[in-house]
Amino acid sequence: MPRPQRQWDIDEGNQLIAEQRAYDQEELQHFVQAGLPTLNQEQRALYDAVMASVQQPVGFSFIVHSGGGCGKTYLAKLIAASVHASNKIVLCVASTGLASLLLPGGQTAHSHFKIPIPCHEGSSCNIKKDDLNHQLLQQTALII
Repeated sequence: MPRPQRQWDIDEGNQLIAEQRAYDQEELQHFVQAGLPTLNQEQRALYDAVMASVQQPVGFSFIVHSGGGCGKTYLAKLIAASVHASNKIVLCVASTGLASLLLPGGQTAHSHFKIPIPCHEGSSCNIKKDDLNHQLLQQTALII
C-alpha cells in the first residue's frame, strides 16, 4: 500500500504549511507547460536536475551564476511553480527584501530562517524543535 504523501496531523494546525499548499495547482501547471519550451538548453538541464533532486530527495545544492537578464528569476519561478504544482513545498528566499519580492512567496533568508542580525561568531538560528517553522522545514522539498 502506498505511503501517504502528506502528514495531515502536521498540516492541520500549521498556517505556514497551509499557505504553502494553497497555490492553484492547475494554474501553475499551465504556467509550467507554457514556460518549459521557452527555456534554453542550459536552463532546461538545470530545471531537469533540480526536479530530479526534488523527486529523489538526496540533498543536492545547485548554484546558478550569470549576469543580469539571463533568466535566473524566470527559471526560479518556473521551478517553484513546478514544485508547487505537484503539491510539494518550496521556499523562495533571498538575501535582500527587494530580491525576495521577485520570487513567489519570497522572504528574506534572515527572516525565514530566524538568522540573527547582526550575526556574530556565536550566533545561531532561533528555530525551536516544536516551532511551526521547524515543521515547515521538515515538509519542504526545495529551497530556492
